Amino acid sequence: MELEINLKQSYGVIKHSMSTENIADLISLFIEKDSIALFSFYERNMHLFDVNTQKFISDRFVFVNSEWVLPWEESIPHWDEPDQTPPKIIWFSVTQKEDMIKAIEIDYLFRCIVIKQGEEFKRCTNVLFHQEYYSSVDEEDYEYYLGFTNKDFFFVNSLDEVKERFEIRLIE
Repeated sequence: MELEINLKQSYGVIKHSMSTENIADLISLFIEKDSIALFSFYERNMHLFDVNTQKFISDRFVFVNSEWVLPWEESIPHWDEPDQTPPKIIWFSVTQKEDMIKAIEIDYLFRCIVIKQGEEFKRCTNVLFHQEYYSSVDEEDYEYYLGFTNKDFFFVNSLDEVKERFEIRLIE
């Protein structure tokens, strides 16, 4: 399986066609030993999910805030009406691979931060996010990208292991 790594000005993306389990494995390469991964979930959507999913998120709850973490501005449709305030975001911790897979399954287009244990939210060391784009105009095929904001960490700590596990093509 080949991964295409593309470096943008303020972040990098890894184009892939991996299973959820492989995505979880790839995410784990971005988490230092003294850090944890916190996945986001819009609080306003909690009632849309079954009781087991609600419990999964609640049991791993860390805090709620309204801070946008992606390296671009949020678009207005995602903001809460009527006063265009940022939505409340639940951040929940995943420490085991099975939990990470479940978090990805809850929101395949996830946002996740990596933070050293005990640190403040604003001091996260990386933001990971998953995106999809149409691969062609005629079909409903998608291309998937795992994004990351800490390119230095990726090159120093993750790239060699990614190369060991996957075929890669680096685009700068």
